Amino acid sequence: MNRITLILSFTVCFLLSSCSEQQQNKTSNKFQFATPKEVGMISDSLVKIEKMVMDFVDAKKYPGAVTLIAKNGKIVYESEIGWSDSLRTEPYRKDHLFRLASMTKPIVSLAAMQLIEAGKIKLDDPVGNYIPTFKETTILQSFNPADSSWTSSPSVSTPTIRQLLTHTSGVPYGFTSPNVYQIILAKNGIPDLNTFLPMTTKETMSKVGNIPLAFEPGTRWMYGLNTDVLGRVVEVASGKDLDDYIREKITEPLGIKMLDFYFNDSLSNKLTKAFMPTPTGKITQIPNVQQLFYIPNYPTEGAKTYHSGGGGMTGTARDYFLFCQAMLDNGKLNGTTLLKAETTESMHQNQLDSLKFRPGLEFGFGFDVAKNHPSRPKGTYSWGGAFSTVFWIDPVNDLIVIQLRQVLSSPFNNDINAKLEKIVYSALANNN
Repeated sequence: MNRITLILSFTVCFLLSSCSEQQQNKTSNKFQFATPKEVGMISDSLVKIEKMVMDFVDAKKYPGAVTLIAKNGKIVYESEIGWSDSLRTEPYRKDHLFRLASMTKPIVSLAAMQLIEAGKIKLDDPVGNYIPTFKETTILQSFNPADSSWTSSPSVSTPTIRQLLTHTSGVPYGFTSPNVYQIILAKNGIPDLNTFLPMTTKETMSKVGNIPLAFEPGTRWMYGLNTDVLGRVVEVASGKDLDDYIREKITEPLGIKMLDFYFNDSLSNKLTKAFMPTPTGKITQIPNVQQLFYIPNYPTEGAKTYHSGGGGMTGTARDYFLFCQAMLDNGKLNGTTLLKAETTESMHQNQLDSLKFRPGLEFGFGFDVAKNHPSRPKGTYSWGGAFSTVFWIDPVNDLIVIQLRQVLSSPFNNDINAKLEKIVYSALANNN
């Protein structure tokens, strides 16, 4: 080996070693930890979360919860309370996978904002530019439950990307009006969540464009399949399947490992069991049987071809924390930039103008935003999921709170969320 070849060999080895070391450092620095006292919180107060959750478990209202609290970019509290299964043989773990449902929406909204920054989408583009069936839309006028037929009239305008991001497009959910849209969507093969069936986002969102809107676009706020439609727009504008885009542009750059639409069957043992309330308010484990579009284990079983941008992701509390921290740090985390600061900030600023939302709250792009909230400071932004998951990001206190539970449409979510908020904010030293 001559001298030049030897020098080149050493140089290549050095560069490879350096890159490997940087990657290892990036991975090892992914999570930072501190004691509550080090960030101005009171440990004795946070410990109350464990008893609070256990009270709900003992009352058979929830199987349990995994809770994560971070302040100043550092995880200061984690707990695993309760059991994943109804027989109480499998305690909750921090690495358990939870069906996040609508906590998918902020992530897909961020994906759309990335493409807007890149000039591949414009906020006021008609959705019909990306999904042809939205070029002409109608508004529901009447519905006949006897034969599931309806009448509709042409809309004055058609939905825009901005209206998808703010849920003002008129696109419905099945549960928006159970006697109407639940039947219409089911009849046309349109699910509300990820499904085990072999369908695609492309074909399903095309069907949504043929469903009559609930109202004239831009005139009201109504929760609906807006972010699912937005997910298809992301696919068209990026040229990638939604799951591939999110991995490439969001989760992998952040070092996120366990946050995705589907997982390998071998990870079924890490998937929490799903529960539902009984008529008495107690919970029962959802049996793994086919229910129209769903089986409880859809994250690890089935065709794995449909990507619900509004409710399809599953993951751990720690991995969702990384997404939240990137939002709190104005689109950046550990040397990775997802969005410009001004774009990130626009996502948690009111985008509804004079349209009504919910009392004490405004709505941005994919998040609700506290205005006159009973517990959270103004500007705190958040969302939750149908399986009783919840998170909020509080810029005033540099605080992130995530609590993952697995009860479909629990009637006790407001109660447990309010108790969690009270404990968290009483633990801030400057609030005492």
